Amino acid sequence: MAMSNPLTALDPHVAGTLDELVQALDGVGLDSGLSELCAARIEQMIGGGASAASPRDDRERVVLAFTEQYVLDAHGVTDELCADLNAHLSPPELAALTTAIATFEALARARAVLKGVTE
Repeated sequence: MAMSNPLTALDPHVAGTLDELVQALDGVGLDSGLSELCAARIEQMIGGGASAASPRDDRERVVLAFTEQYVLDAHGVTDELCADLNAHLSPPELAALTTAIATFEALARARAVLKGVTE
């Protein structure tokens, strides 16, 4: 999962730590396809990137629904959505998913804010 880190040019100390977190996400047991799907949807939502792929099954559908709700308003995540997630992902996968989404969102927002500054 290669994500550009806009902080690299501005602050290598912060960037290095963030890069380590992104690399660690590759080894936490979350399907890389799900991670990439979430990262693409977040980039599309925040940065206006290319259209993200549509979900192919119920697992991807619920993961994308959670991703979108988390990015738009994390307080709006419902008990029903959480129950749906629990039906499709194991607890370690849920922990990895939430960490991945928070990381992808932070990077997408940093890219959006720093656009032009780091180019």
